[in-house]
Amino acid sequence: MTRLAVGLAAVSGPVVYFDPNGYRWAGVAGLFAVALAVAVAGGRWSRRRAARRSVEGLRKLHPGDFEAEVGRWLQREGWRVEHRGGTGDGGIDLLARKRGETLAVQCKRYAEHATVTASQVRELYGAAVAEGATGAVLVTTGRVSKAAREWCEGLPSGPRAVLVEGADLASTAAGGRLLR
Repeated sequence: MTRLAVGLAAVSGPVVYFDPNGYRWAGVAGLFAVALAVAVAGGRWSRRRAARRSVEGLRKLHPGDFEAEVGRWLQREGWRVEHRGGTGDGGIDLLARKRGETLAVQCKRYAEHATVTASQVRELYGAAVAEGATGAVLVTTGRVSKAAREWCEGLPSGPRAVLVEGADLASTAAGGRLLR
């Protein structure tokens, strides 16, 4: 679509300017079509961006798009992000690295009342330890269970565990920091 619009603009502009054989109307029509295509694409981009700035919008994303959005948030904070999500990801969707620190990140795009269990957090933590990460981060649009929080609080020294739930994501989606 972009190449077509650029090509049409490249042809239509000179036609309007030089008016060979009285075809100025065709050049104007071509430029109008390009302007219309750009406006439609810009509107789509703006609506998608606005949806990603709310927790409700994040819940509507495809799981892979949610992982990519979390990756963008980490990059915004200076992390180098490697996407691993998908089948056989070993419980780690993203690996984020910065200044000798490595975070194993799991993204769970859940409904508002869906809960991440302690066993899911333990699975992520185990995958993070196996990967040699210095931290495990779970990001969900749902909620984190009380048992999962208690399990993280009872961890001995070692890789840190960070739990980020839907209520905390509103400020992050609006441009705030994911990791405080």
